[in-house]
Amino acid sequence: MLRNIKWLLLLNFMAVVLCCTGCCTRLRSRPIRNIFPDEPVRPVSQSDSRPADANTGEASVLAELPPPERKKDRLTQELYRRLELSFEMFQKENFDGALREVERVQMDVNEDPYLEMQTWYLSAMIYHKTAKPSRRGRAMRKMLELMETLQKDPRFRESFEEGLMSQQVIDMALSQGEGKYAE
Repeated sequence: MLRNIKWLLLLNFMAVVLCCTGCCTRLRSRPIRNIFPDEPVRPVSQSDSRPADANTGEASVLAELPPPERKKDRLTQELYRRLELSFEMFQKENFDGALREVERVQMDVNEDPYLEMQTWYLSAMIYHKTAKPSRRGRAMRKMLELMETLQKDPRFRESFEEGLMSQQVIDMALSQGEGKYAE
């Protein structure tokens, strides 16, 4: 009899745990840490599975990121955000606006060769779409110079070597898998 009561209590406890979805904790809204002080802050409810509009989604993504500790990191993060904005303009075929924003980012870039390389590449793509081959060539040359600078950076070298090792492991698995893995 005592054994049956233990099993009944255990099953009851398991049913309560499985049925409790945590909805009590998801209904309250959480405060958003404002990374960019000039943008308005709106609270985002955790129960929302998808954002109501693009600004809310961006705010929720930014809320989950830890705030950068140094001013230089905050500025770099802002530059990357502006570069993404210019790429969105490029995709919407707003080439003048995208080029204007890319040039602003290029003026503000400070000691980040990877970001600068990305800006020159995006400007080369814009010049290609606007049929300006001489400017495209200059942008591609600048991008290649920065790529050489990146290759001399020890952090890039380590990640490049790790990538090569990963590729070798994948190639070995494909060759030893004898057709079991799709290429």
